[in-house]
Amino acid sequence: MKNALLIFVFVCFTATYLNAKIVKDVDTSKIHSIKLANADLKIGRVKFLIRGGIVSTYVKGQEVFEKKYGIAYYSFGCIMPTNISIEDYNKVVASYMDRKYGKGWRTEVRKDIQGI
Repeated sequence: MKNALLIFVFVCFTATYLNAKIVKDVDTSKIHSIKLANADLKIGRVKFLIRGGIVSTYVKGQEVFEKKYGIAYYSFGCIMPTNISIEDYNKVVASYMDRKYGKGWRTEVRKDIQGI
């Protein structure tokens, strides 16, 4: 009886192992960031995200770019949310800017914008 139980448990574990499917790792921050960027664009909240520090960096003339293209620079400062990928968010916004303004805006944007 004991041997039969051990064989049964062994067969169950073996069958489970053989039928297991490989699951791909999913980057949830990437998916969330892309959805968030598209939602922001849909409601007209166009912005580039910036990874900041203790003090936010100001680049002379950035307000001219913001006004010209109707976009804002948003710096997280020293506390960055863990569920947002700045690069993926900014890629969606950059694609939107390319469609709307062409690629000329890229020469005027701040150089510290990641993901474009």
